[in-house]
Amino acid sequence: MLMIRHSIGSRLLCQTNIYTIEKKDHHWLISLPVDVETASGILNFQDELNIFEVKENEKIWYYSSDAQINFQSKEKQLMILADHKTVYPTQ
Repeated sequence: MLMIRHSIGSRLLCQTNIYTIEKKDHHWLISLPVDVETASGILNFQDELNIFEVKENEKIWYYSSDAQINFQSKEKQLMILADHKTVYPTQ
C-alpha cells in the first residue's frame, strides 16, 4: 500500500494499492493513477509531502526534497521523483 501524507499534521492525501516504484540512479520514481482532484490536492502541498510504502514487514518512507512532482493529465498519472528513502522494520 502507498500513502501520500501532508508532512504537517500528517493528513492523508492519497492511499492506493496501484502504484510502481522504480530505482533511477540515486532516486526513486513513484507513479500512481489519480484523478484530477487528488492530483490537485497533492500538488498544492508538493513541498510538504511524505510518501509511505507499507509492506508486511516494513514501512518505507520516501520524500522529494526539491518537489519533483508531475501530474500527466491525459494519462491521469502522478509522477514523484523521490531522492530520500528510509526503511523501518515493523516487527
